[in-house]
Amino acid sequence: MKLTIYNAISIDGFIAKEGRDSDWVSEVDVPYFEKAIKNAGCIIMGRKTFKQYEGELYPFEGVRNIVITRNPEEIGKYPNVMATQNSPKQIRDMLENLGHKAAIIAGGGETNASFLQARVVDEIILSVHPIIIGKGIKLFELEDSIFGVELEKISVKELTEGLIQITYRVKY
Repeated sequence: MKLTIYNAISIDGFIAKEGRDSDWVSEVDVPYFEKAIKNAGCIIMGRKTFKQYEGELYPFEGVRNIVITRNPEEIGKYPNVMATQNSPKQIRDMLENLGHKAAIIAGGGETNASFLQARVVDEIILSVHPIIIGKGIKLFELEDSIFGVELEKISVKELTEGLIQITYRVKY
């Protein structure tokens, strides 16, 4: 099972401004993000990310949506949404048992970090936006987390509006 973190990111490493605002993310990135989700057939996110875009982007239609939360009852009833408290390894194993071959992890920072720390992430795709935010939610957001994980560049794609999409293979 292939797990890929996919995030829009500022040049200084943030996926959202303070207050979880991501109005700076260019529409140029949207079709790439949506295509990655459709190709994978499954998207994984934390509760905050789901609730922030509930009704707007999530639940993402036509794929399985996994929402990580300590309170599954907070997540509404949708036919393609599964709320879980499971660990990243348990989620990966569950999805594999359900027949999934791939999933996109779409944050936030705590969710991204927990999957990377569990050593179950295979790839990271970053759409680097030409903006410096200064403060906000980091790509990997956990207290006392030192990863030391090496990455191998797979590709660099120049998009319009100064965006660059970089795909890395995670080397454990």
